[in-house]
Amino acid sequence: MPVARLIGCWLLASSLSGSAAPFVPGFERFAGEAGGSLLFRELGCANCHSTTKPALPRRGPELPGLARRTRPEWLRLFLSDPQAARPGSNMPALFSGPDDPRIEPMVHYLLSLKTPSSKEINLGKDVNAERGSELYHTIGCVACHDPSPDFQPPTGRPEPAEFTYASVVFPELQTKYSLESLTRFLLNPAAIRPDGRMPSFGLSPVEATDIAAHLLDFQDSDPRNAPKQKPFAPDPAKVARGAELYTQLRCAACHEEETKLEPIAITTPDAGCLAVQTSGDIPFYALNQAQRDALKHPAGSPSPVLSLNCLACHTDQGSGGPDAARNHYFVGDEALGDTGRLPPPLTGIGRKLQPAWLTGVLQGKNRVRPYLHTRMPHYSAQTKVLTAALRDARPLPPLVAESHTDLEAGRKLLGTEGGVNCITCHTWGDRPSLGIQALDLSRLEERLQPEWFRDYLLNPAGYRPGTLMPPLWPGGKSMIPAILDGDSERQIASIWAFIAKGSGLPPGFPDVISGAFELVPKERPIVQRAFLNGAGPFAILVGFPGGVNLAYNGDTGQPARMWRGRFFDAYSTWFVRAAPFEDPLGTDVLDWPSGEPGSVDRFQGYRLETDGSPVFLLKIGGAEVSEHFSARDGTLRRELTWTGELKEPGWTHPEGATVTEEPGGGKGKRVFVYRWKP
Repeated sequence: MPVARLIGCWLLASSLSGSAAPFVPGFERFAGEAGGSLLFRELGCANCHSTTKPALPRRGPELPGLARRTRPEWLRLFLSDPQAARPGSNMPALFSGPDDPRIEPMVHYLLSLKTPSSKEINLGKDVNAERGSELYHTIGCVACHDPSPDFQPPTGRPEPAEFTYASVVFPELQTKYSLESLTRFLLNPAAIRPDGRMPSFGLSPVEATDIAAHLLDFQDSDPRNAPKQKPFAPDPAKVARGAELYTQLRCAACHEEETKLEPIAITTPDAGCLAVQTSGDIPFYALNQAQRDALKHPAGSPSPVLSLNCLACHTDQGSGGPDAARNHYFVGDEALGDTGRLPPPLTGIGRKLQPAWLTGVLQGKNRVRPYLHTRMPHYSAQTKVLTAALRDARPLPPLVAESHTDLEAGRKLLGTEGGVNCITCHTWGDRPSLGIQALDLSRLEERLQPEWFRDYLLNPAGYRPGTLMPPLWPGGKSMIPAILDGDSERQIASIWAFIAKGSGLPPGFPDVISGAFELVPKERPIVQRAFLNGAGPFAILVGFPGGVNLAYNGDTGQPARMWRGRFFDAYSTWFVRAAPFEDPLGTDVLDWPSGEPGSVDRFQGYRLETDGSPVFLLKIGGAEVSEHFSARDGTLRRELTWTGELKEPGWTHPEGATVTEEPGGGKGKRVFVYRWKP
């Protein structure tokens, strides 16, 4: 069964697709006060009725060259009933039905329009629909279009109830396209649809052919065996009649960028294009009642973010992003959590990014998250409008003056030798980080605005809730008073100054030649993420000076193991792409029993105290709970505190340890001390 039909059958089960009304994603999810204005632009109303050109006009596809990419039988169906040929189409019905005698002349005219000859696409000798399915479901296509029900994402297929909004529905692709014509379209959508509503994903010819094979359900491995587009011979008399109809029906208003057509005044809001039934002589949009009501009172200025459906992938001020169903298809580096698989928020993006960098992102030139499988689409023609819409001119407090910064202090703060351990998680140029491979820090000044950088370091979760980035200056206070007298503003400004102008590496990168990969806590604890047997793939290891060590399960939010002696060998974690599960280097390993499933509602990350000891943050039964671990005289101390009402879950302890409880506990606090038995 063709993929397009499979998709349609599956979505019918969720009662979300197959709408007879035009489908505008931004209106369906985020209509708001500007919903009418959004429809006025996205349905092409402004093309006929506005005296001024919209900032981001909605255009129909380029018509020259239609014969090379569209089969005549599909074009006839589309002209006779756009909603039947492509449910949700924004193309109005211009004819009375399949028997309308005007359709055939229009078909001949449209298929007669020539385009400057372009080089034939070499489809190669190998095409793989399965490979195309993998690409289709991981690079971002399913943010706007339906996934195939036979594709298995890593977290399992979504349930129909998880789909909370409809998708842009495909037409019967096998009826419309050949393998060559669909591949050509996917390689350069802007050549056919210049308004940006279908953007480019920077596909290679092989990738485009594979995705086209998936969408057309072409299972042969040799693309030369695919059905070809048959030549069409237009009838000159019908072409002439079709040209007259093209003018009479004002098709150029939507399909040509520059026209001399006079705008049409709107005199009857309840009739014309807003009519409930077609009269056969004016465009009929088959609007639903919500759309009609919105169009009667267009107000405000709709954001280009809604027109281009940016919120299908991104969130903005907590709104948007993929629903629970589509969330399954956003994949990347699991070690980075949601940050490693979901595109970043648009919240404050105009303050965050340098204007030149934002322009490069929108044009497909700048990419800094190699771990994301989802690709940022290219919006070259829409860049100017988008950057203007995303710009935020509100001033932020400036960083400390450069004369008050210290490059060496900034270098030390970035490292692991008395710093805040940035290189534990972040790469630096061609140097991999010491743990998870998060964003490269060495060129941040090209991307970020310094004021945003400062605000983000002071409160990472305020920008991206759930981020793995810990608050290194909690409450705006430094945890390292020995550097620049603990002045948070000077410390952050010095980090920025070193990134922008400093030379050398932050301290703490291993000497690869000497093979010195064993982590040895000396003056401060060392925190290292790793795959650890007995603590899982999200283990957070803590080595304390003095030879007391802890492994915390960052997935379940529970302590997992403690041992003494040597801490951890980080070679595989740092340098092996598919790092294996490791074991502690030390001895006398004691394990916590597995906690009750669901005993921790949510693990919320961790922060570091001024001495570098970790405080793990949890939510249990609605209460905010923190676990502070420290080492003292060869023992491991665990201080639990919480706010609000908490029915204590029965704290577990490492099996085989001597457990004592310090006095002074009480409501909202318990302190346990763990010792190894003699």
